[in-house]
Amino acid sequence: MAVDLALGLRDVLDASAELASAEDEDAVLHIAIRRARQLVGTDLAYVMLLDPERGDTYMRMAEGATSPRFDTIRLGMGLGLGGQVAEAMAPRWTRNYLADEQYTHVIDPIIRDEGVKAILGVPVRTHGRLTGTLFTSDRRERAFSQDEITLVALLADQVSAALTAAERASRRQRDLDSTRDALDIAHAETARLSATVDLHERLTRLVIAGTTVPEIVDLVVDLEGGTAAVFDLAHREIGSARSPEGPPVDLLRQVLAEVGAESEGSTSAVTRSVDGHLVVVTPVVTGPDHLGYVTFASRGSVPAIRPVLARVSSVIALILLGHRARDEADNRVRGELLAEVLAPGEHDLDAIARRAALLGVDVDADLVALVITPAEARMTRALETECRSLARADDGLVTTYGDRGVMLLPGTDAGATARDVAARLAAHRATVGAAGSIAGIAGLAEVGDHVERAGRAARLLIALDRAGDGAATEELGLYGLLLSEVDREFVTQFIERNLGPVRDFDRTRGTALLDTLEAWFAADGSPSATAERLFVHVNTVYQRLDRLDQVLGTGWRRGDRALELRLALRLAELRGA
Repeated sequence: MAVDLALGLRDVLDASAELASAEDEDAVLHIAIRRARQLVGTDLAYVMLLDPERGDTYMRMAEGATSPRFDTIRLGMGLGLGGQVAEAMAPRWTRNYLADEQYTHVIDPIIRDEGVKAILGVPVRTHGRLTGTLFTSDRRERAFSQDEITLVALLADQVSAALTAAERASRRQRDLDSTRDALDIAHAETARLSATVDLHERLTRLVIAGTTVPEIVDLVVDLEGGTAAVFDLAHREIGSARSPEGPPVDLLRQVLAEVGAESEGSTSAVTRSVDGHLVVVTPVVTGPDHLGYVTFASRGSVPAIRPVLARVSSVIALILLGHRARDEADNRVRGELLAEVLAPGEHDLDAIARRAALLGVDVDADLVALVITPAEARMTRALETECRSLARADDGLVTTYGDRGVMLLPGTDAGATARDVAARLAAHRATVGAAGSIAGIAGLAEVGDHVERAGRAARLLIALDRAGDGAATEELGLYGLLLSEVDREFVTQFIERNLGPVRDFDRTRGTALLDTLEAWFAADGSPSATAERLFVHVNTVYQRLDRLDQVLGTGWRRGDRALELRLALRLAELRGA
């Protein structure tokens, strides 16, 4: 059916108005192919655009097509009807494409699948250059009149203008988006700088007011939420704060234990993701000194947290340096005072009491003397630091020498105090001997003797293979006096020489002669009392004593031999062997 040119021109004008309102390329092409089908009443319409890099055209959008392969069409210049339109920059049409021999057939299988026969194609130009090709096609044979070709060509010209306008609009939108992004970045930077200035001012006010580490940590959580904590080099908590949504402080301690060695000696933060939380560990470093760690954790990223922690770390470094300076001065005074007390000669007890009171040492309290023997040949710096920290915490005195440390701590139970100190120094495996108690400052004249006895206790613990343990001289009794100068090998050989044969007999025969030996001496050689201790008949005791005569010889019950056996049993008991 012939197209009414006047009505067709009106439709093109309507299409032009609709194209002018399109906002992007997709909208332009969708309007173009829909209007092309309406203008000439065809089954389908489609647009192929030029690919400048490959020098061919490709299917960009289609309406009315059913074959999935139709969207994959590509045509080189001069190939097929579309290729000739692109090459000649002029309309081309055919009544039956598959039967038309004037075209080079390269996509016939796709055309056959789609059932296309009649095809009209017109070029889409922009500033005289090819942009693409607009097609309208039928699945039946038909001719295209000159009016139809003219109308579709006019529509293609409108499409060209609309594509140019859409490209300009897209470019303006991209420029606008870029400007908006730049403004967002500028606003974010301004906000960051403002937050940095605010943080600096608040930190400055806190420092001037003599702030503490916990107050600094509170400020971090107040600004950023989450959980924050500061730890010293031994991973002991100095201060922490947690918001309602923040993770437990233990999570920060766990990550610190994993990355502490990695961050030591570095000024860079280390970040880990654990259980949905982002954890940041920032070393507290000033010059050559590594003082501790600032840690922070939150659920999700906090973009500004690294610079915040870096600034906070600097302030905390100053605070910790101040603490270190005060601690070192305190350590020096405590050490000098104890060294003076230990020095021979007369002492001004009133002056010593006044100086001790200034250090927080209760001059009227009972004191315990302790000797700390290191696992190595000499006191390490770390062990010295721990000893001084312990003395400050317990309001005691401490001084260190090359091969040992000496403390005076408040207490009445020397053994309990020794074990407590050994437990607190467990990381260094230091052995602690103790003696006392000393009746306050009035008993300072006795300190030297108590230190000597505490040293013997520490040496005997080592000889008994109890390095890292603590005990008082009183708990070791006579053995502390007799054996304090012997070494571990002597104690081992002494126990083995006296008790080894009995143990071997018990092991091979399944007997209990060693228990009988201990009970015999504990019962002062009474067979009946021994039987009561062992819950056996007295005849059984006599039988076991006969076997002990065979193992140890008949003289073991009296004189020096009995003394040696009793000493070996006590040493084995003290040793835990």
